[in-house]
Parts: sequence; structure tokens; C-alpha cells
Amino acid sequence: MPMKFHELRDELRKTIDAARAIQQKAEAEDREFTPDEAKQLDELIAKGHELKKEADRTKAAETMHDALKALGEGVPAGHDTKSTVHPRVKASGGTDWAETMLSQVSGPTGYKGLLANGTVAVNVPITPEPVRMDVPVLSLRQLLPNVQNTTGRFAYLRQTARNNNAAVVAPGAKKPTSTYSLDRVDDRVRTIAHLSEPIAKQDLDDVSMLRTFIDQEMRLGLDLALENEILNGSGSGEHFTGLTNVSGAQVQAFATNVLTTTRKAVTKLERYGYLSGAGFVMTPEDWETIELLADANGQFYYGGPQTVVNPASRRLWGVPVVVSDAATDGSALLADFSQTRLQVRQDGVLDWSENVYDPNALGTGSGATDFERNMLRFRFEGRFGLEILRPSAIVKIDLTA
Repeated sequence: MPMKFHELRDELRKTIDAARAIQQKAEAEDREFTPDEAKQLDELIAKGHELKKEADRTKAAETMHDALKALGEGVPAGHDTKSTVHPRVKASGGTDWAETMLSQVSGPTGYKGLLANGTVAVNVPITPEPVRMDVPVLSLRQLLPNVQNTTGRFAYLRQTARNNNAAVVAPGAKKPTSTYSLDRVDDRVRTIAHLSEPIAKQDLDDVSMLRTFIDQEMRLGLDLALENEILNGSGSGEHFTGLTNVSGAQVQAFATNVLTTTRKAVTKLERYGYLSGAGFVMTPEDWETIELLADANGQFYYGGPQTVVNPASRRLWGVPVVVSDAATDGSALLADFSQTRLQVRQDGVLDWSENVYDPNALGTGSGATDFERNMLRFRFEGRFGLEILRPSAIVKIDLTA
């Protein structure tokens, strides 16, 4: 029966320990290796290389089992369970990226301690988790197509008008002209970043705690800031031009009630043929209002007419709904996100350092470096840009009477 990763790791440790024992004995006696020792070392080194290769292959296979399991295939993983990943982080493309950092500060024989300073390029998958039927959309990034950016700058053509004059034409008659106005947009990616507070290095010696801290806090914080820029970026300075601030978007005023209003917004997209990649974005409170709609007798509609609202899969008029704190109370956005693209120059870079001086670390006016206090700080950042190809594929909705 093939050995599991942890078994290969233990065997590799024993092999390395045996080789080190021979080396240390020769060094202690201040001599060269004997012929027998040299032969043993050659055999141990060769065995170590084979064990390492097999451990790498086994680890890759176990990782594939995890990926298949995450996709719902039900393949048994056959190894220790990983820490739970925040579902929103996973949906937006960030899975166990802390493993990347751990693999770069640890060898195949196990964790060897966090270095005082370091940088890890975090390879978050460019394509987020796909939107599946009957499953809620947990992150706005699930709806946006992603493009790998390699230069830090990008340009695209934005459609600003569409006048389709195609018609039946008699033989020899002049053909009508349709006009499709396009503007060139030149832009660049922006950096989104944040720092952690100083964290005791002793606490970070626990790999699980480190993974939880990294996965849950720093990635989620960046994802929330990115979502806010996608929706609300002002276009000034280092901000994106967000979906709610782009010129040329459609507007749907409040009409009778929330359901009628949102359905009329769907019609605005359908009229232009923009619905295949559509999704609503609204606050959790506004989605709650829709779910709690009731008739005159106080009976909730849902479950009632499930064809309109499906709370379980979070669909409204058959269109997925993303609830976001970045949205504004009393308003919603309906957009065909296939008419947008998220430029990703840098998925994420995690840096950490103990060479930070805090002038008030030990009290007012009493400073110390993180090194002196045995502390570390983390920084996580990514670089992104937003393309809005057709502003008319966006409908800004007023949900209040």
C-alpha cells in the first residue's frame, strides 16, 4: 500500500537524522569520512532524494483530492483535514493560500519556524469559483470575468451608444447605417493593501493559528476593500471608477414596490440583450426586506411564489443576488457582469517583518522595535483594475418609495 504524505515525511526525517549523525560524528572527531561512512552517506542521500520526490508527488495528489472534494465530487482526501476557509474568501478565489507561505518557510520534513522577514507571492486562482445553479453567490468577484494583467496598465474600448438601423433593403437600394460609438479608455491597476498589528512570534509558531489568521483576516479584508472599489470607486486619485459612478448607466426609479421595481430593472437589461451574466447587488438589509415580504394577513410570500424569489439559492427573478456591505441601503445594482472585466496584475503578496520601530511600543515615549519585543507584522496587498465595457449593461435601482 502506498505511503501517505505524513509517513513519507517521517521516513525522510529519519533519513536526514541518520545522515546528520554520521556528519556530526566525523566533525566531532575532526576527521574525514571513513569509506564505510561515505558509502552510508551516499545511500542515505540517494534515499532522501527519492523520499522527497515521492513526498512531493503524494502531497500534490492529496491536494488534488482536496480540490475535487471542494468541487463536490466527494473524493475521500485520505489525510489530515485542513483548516476551514471562510466561504466568502473561497468563493472570491482565495482558498488555502496560506499554504503557499507555509511551504516556502518549511521543508518537506515539517515546519521550521517563521523567518524574521520575508515575501511570498500568493497565487490566488484567477478564475473564482463558478456560479452554480441553486447555490448562493457569496462574492461579487464570482460574477466578474478576470483577466491576467502583465504590465500594470491596460486599455479597452467602451461602448457609449448603440443605434441599430438594420432593415430590409430592396435590390440596388442604399443600405442603412448603424452607429456604435466607442471610446478608448486608458487605465492602470491600483494597489489595495493593509497591515496587521504586531503579533507575538510565539503565537505564530502554531501553524493552524497562522493559517486561520492569514486566510480569514488579511485575505477577507482585501476582498472587502476590492468589492467596495468595484461598486463605489470614485475614479479620482488611486480609486477605480466603480459601477455606480460610471457615466452611461441606466436608472430604475422606484415603482409600486420592491418586486415590481427590480423586475422593471431586469426588463431594462433584457431590452439591450444584457442578461446572461447578470446579477443584483444589494445590502443584507435590503435582501432581508425582500425575503420578509408578506401579504395582508402577515403570511410570508417566500415560501409562497418561489418563481419570483428563491431564498435558498438567493435568486430574484431568476438572477443571482450578491449581498454586500459595500452597497447602499435603499438602493441596488443590477448589472450584466459579462460586460465588465477585473484586471488582476498581482493576485496578492504577503510580506512580514520584525524590523518595525514603534516609538510608543512600551508606553508613551518609550519605543522599541518588533524584534526587541519578539513580534511580527504582516502586510498583504494586491493590484487590480476594472474595465466597464458597456455602461448601459448597468442599472442603478432605487428601492425606496
